[in-house]
Amino acid sequence: MAREIGTFDAFAETMECMQGDGILLVAGYPPNPMTIGWGSLGVVWSRPVFQVLVRPTRYTFGLMEEGQAFTVNIFSEKFNKELSICGTHSGKDLDKAAACGFTMVKGEQTTAFYIRESKIHYECRIIHKHLLDPATLDPAIIERYYPLRDFHMVYYGEIAGVYRN
Repeated sequence: MAREIGTFDAFAETMECMQGDGILLVAGYPPNPMTIGWGSLGVVWSRPVFQVLVRPTRYTFGLMEEGQAFTVNIFSEKFNKELSICGTHSGKDLDKAAACGFTMVKGEQTTAFYIRESKIHYECRIIHKHLLDPATLDPAIIERYYPLRDFHMVYYGEIAGVYRN
């Protein structure tokens, strides 16, 4: 059973994994895991928030738009193969959770699902979103990350709970 921990107790571990092979965002039903390597963990509007970025061209984007919650799941290095599968296949074409052998569990504090095999998961309620505005973005970032002009939607998820599984 998942044990609740402090909101920022796993901050360093989370950032290390995000900068490594990534972490998994889970949204929708059936739950769809998607590998992410960009995000931010902090405080906005006096609330603990996990910001995640999803391109409108991704299958997960529609799930995020339909839902009100998501989870962010942190894994040990032994799951690098699964992180790769979830980052290179679309949930439109493959049940990634089944392909990876993941057990999907309904969240403790939100309607979103988390992955039992993760070592840590964040449960988040979407409180704001905005599409990146190229007019206010550094041109070097646009050139490097957005040659197709497929700018991310940034989702602000208020952290409802953090758990060590």
